[in-house]
Amino acid sequence: RLIFNLNNHAKTSRVDVETNGKISFITGGRDHSWISLSGITFCPGTQGQSGLPLANGWRAYGGSYGSPTYTLKSGICVVTGLIKSIFNLNNHANTARVDVETDGKISWITGGRDHRWISLAGIAFDIQVVVGAILQRSLRSAGQARG
Repeated sequence: RLIFNLNNHAKTSRVDVETNGKISFITGGRDHSWISLSGITFCPGTQGQSGLPLANGWRAYGGSYGSPTYTLKSGICVVTGLIKSIFNLNNHANTARVDVETDGKISWITGGRDHRWISLAGIAFDIQVVVGAILQRSLRSAGQARG
């Protein structure tokens, strides 16, 4: 089961996608009789999936919720899973800001932490952009070192 934070006009909603493909509204905004499904991103199956290393006391939520993983596919990195204790992600009926740094580190910045978990589902980024940012930073550092 993956948890996504989706748009309902001026509000956000929690929508879960189960392993059988069933999409369920769980909580949040539903004032306009519609919900945007854009932002639902995941790689089906486990081929190419790797466990996401966790630090600083974060751990997998467990149960029927997806394990924290990442998949590199066609130059895109897709992060998914549910972790305890951290783009705009879901924390039940609230949103939270999580940043993905150029070294791949994922950090909770601000927003909902009421339920002591946060969904990583929906994080996807072009790894060439990340590699480009790392190279630019390295070149700037090398240039500064030379004076």
